[in-house]
Amino acid sequence: MKPIRIALLDDHAIVRHGLANTLAAESNFEVVGIYDRSRDLIIGLASAPADLLLLDFALGPDEMDGVSLIRALRVKFPDCHILILSAHHDPATVGLAMRVGARGFVGKGEDMVQLVKAIRKVATGAVYLSTDMTYRLAETVTSDTREDPSDARDALVQAELTSREQEVIRCYLAGMTVSEIAEKFNRSIKTISTQKTSAFRKLGVTSNNELFKLNKIIGSP
Repeated sequence: MKPIRIALLDDHAIVRHGLANTLAAESNFEVVGIYDRSRDLIIGLASAPADLLLLDFALGPDEMDGVSLIRALRVKFPDCHILILSAHHDPATVGLAMRVGARGFVGKGEDMVQLVKAIRKVATGAVYLSTDMTYRLAETVTSDTREDPSDARDALVQAELTSREQEVIRCYLAGMTVSEIAEKFNRSIKTISTQKTSAFRKLGVTSNNELFKLNKIIGSP
């Protein structure tokens, strides 16, 4: 059987090498690239093609990541299947990644057995999500209105933020300033501020404290 060629991208060295060693020990897996920067991944794939890309969703401030990276890879390497491995394992982030081209999403809190299962499934062209995440996404999609207005668990999805607004909010919650976000995405500070204001309005928050409180609710089990 032809081996599954895997390229992985993560900005944490321990995670990268731990994943590489574990995956290399699996039958029918071949790790063809280990990268800590998105630009190196894109360059490396040209000379060392992969069947599956295992990507962290959120990288460092100077990196292309998230939606932008998925879209770029889908254009440059359309035959590669993308599987996201991320600590940002919430319905809003998962739904966004899947909509722009990822074929699967695994939370970093899941065990290695699930990751291996996800790799094998996504490599065939199928979609992988955990049962729990499938139900959570289904709830956000099929729920026309919230039963309890104080329940903000599905707020990011129901607010229908644009992909760029979600990127700005994600980076802002990660502690980045408006200036840093503008530099990361090569947009003007005015544009980032406008997108942040628009996202706040859609989410129904008026202050930074309210945004962080909402994020805690969304991230709670």
